[in-house]
Amino acid sequence: MLALVLLTGLALGCSGKTNEGGSEGSNRPSASSNEAGEPVTLTIFGGLVNNGALQGPFQNDDVMAELEKRTNVKLDFTSTLNVTDASQKLAVMLAGKDLPDIVVFNALTDRDKVYNSGQAMPLDDLVAQYGQDIQKNAGEALALYKQMNSDESHSLYYLPGKVGGDDYSPLVNQNAWNLRWDLYKQLNHPKLDTLDDLLDVLEDMMKLEPVNKFDKKNYGLGLNLSDDWGHLMIDKATANMRGMVQANYNDWYYDMSKQQIVPRVSDPEGIFWESMKFYNKAYQRGILDPESATLKFNAISEKYKTGRYFAATAYWSLAGADNQFIADGQSEKGFAPFLVDHNEENIYIVQAFASGDQYQMFIPKSSKNPEAAMKFINYLYTYEGAKLLQNGVEGKQYDVADGVPLLKDSEIEAIQNDPNHYLKTGVGKYIHLARFTPHEDPQGDPVNFTNVPETLKKMALPVQLDFMEHYGYDSVNEAFTNIPNYKFDTSLMSAVNPEAGSDIQAKKEQLDAYLVANIAKIIYQKTDDAYEKAKQDFLDAYSSKGAAEVFDYYKKTYDELVASLEP
Repeated sequence: MLALVLLTGLALGCSGKTNEGGSEGSNRPSASSNEAGEPVTLTIFGGLVNNGALQGPFQNDDVMAELEKRTNVKLDFTSTLNVTDASQKLAVMLAGKDLPDIVVFNALTDRDKVYNSGQAMPLDDLVAQYGQDIQKNAGEALALYKQMNSDESHSLYYLPGKVGGDDYSPLVNQNAWNLRWDLYKQLNHPKLDTLDDLLDVLEDMMKLEPVNKFDKKNYGLGLNLSDDWGHLMIDKATANMRGMVQANYNDWYYDMSKQQIVPRVSDPEGIFWESMKFYNKAYQRGILDPESATLKFNAISEKYKTGRYFAATAYWSLAGADNQFIADGQSEKGFAPFLVDHNEENIYIVQAFASGDQYQMFIPKSSKNPEAAMKFINYLYTYEGAKLLQNGVEGKQYDVADGVPLLKDSEIEAIQNDPNHYLKTGVGKYIHLARFTPHEDPQGDPVNFTNVPETLKKMALPVQLDFMEHYGYDSVNEAFTNIPNYKFDTSLMSAVNPEAGSDIQAKKEQLDAYLVANIAKIIYQKTDDAYEKAKQDFLDAYSSKGAAEVFDYYKKTYDELVASLEP
């Protein structure tokens, strides 16, 4: 990544510098926002942490009200209302060429259909005219996108999200097994050396708490296999604990130990199939929710919040379960992360994205006001915009004392006691709208105010405090960060994609569709012999569709990209 910075820095001159002035630290409209007068209404698809967060076409929370004040833009979320499957809704809009002014999409699942549609507007001129902060704070990412996420013209069509940051938090772990700490304590802290140990622990937890407060049967865990991306959760935590990074294409990992690309799905002895066998065992033992084949993410999130599952492969999938327990008067209940069956030298629990994450943004050719859209997007790439989305409004969510922004005690209490508090404030509600997420501003202060030391101590939940006290940790993630290598930047992996309309891309789409359609059938086999036969049948068919050819393309292209940056 240092080589990437140097290379693109030479190409862009000063475009890679941080924004050291302008709107930072003020509440006045940014120089890049739309002119004063009647607010400009822009329609938008996506951009939220989940679609259930919407109360209507226009949001009236503190963050959105302040965002409108600073940019003179009103966002109309009509196209995102009542959407249970964002990928399917986007496909319908693309097919009908009925797109809003701004689109946020998950490139991990929707890249091909978006790129193939040819409906994204080239943005070079708009960025040059209205995107000064984009150029300052995302210059390296733009260069990479024009090289790898474009056509033969190497124009800029898509804008990266979360540039310059990573997903590390001292209090939660987004990429490891999270287990119910209160039940784990009751079991006297059993070993978790293997995946079979984990199954035993989950089975014992089900005996301790067989039903939830609504008398609904509990399970060790569940999957959202009805979502196109649900299969990514199968091996998420297990692969991460072995130092395998999965980003972009479904059939590859980056192996941190070997420092090379290796197959994911097409390797019959690999970690993906080890994880598949884990879930098949969980199904046969009654630990896996039998409804998983038909569940979508919103449904499993609700089951976590109502206490029906005891393990998750990412903290974000809990959807506020810890806070819901507190709101229900059960503050002793909650989740904590554990090292399960891990590599001693390399694990992947922090995703870095110097050049952005998978939530890309574009302005359609049909946009009614592309200039206003670009001015608004430019504000999202400022330090001021980043702080607003992550922290809220001064005087409402936080106060500034001696130059230090401190969350109000009332705000911390509300966050801890009301799992839906973010709906009222907007803080964390627009996580996929975020374009710029540095850890520090030019003065060296945290951009996310929950990381201010005085606030961090107050933010820890009772379960987190109990967990840290038991092990003598200073952070929830101390065991993970003691591993020599625990972070990986996925920017280059995300940049490798076949040319739109190519034979490789067509085969990739066929492989993806076959994977999504058939993976649940294998997990739900009732005997070991039936599982092995279903696995082999799948691999035979998967191989016949060109899996080796597509994997070779990705590996070769990635290796060439890395080699081109080495000088």
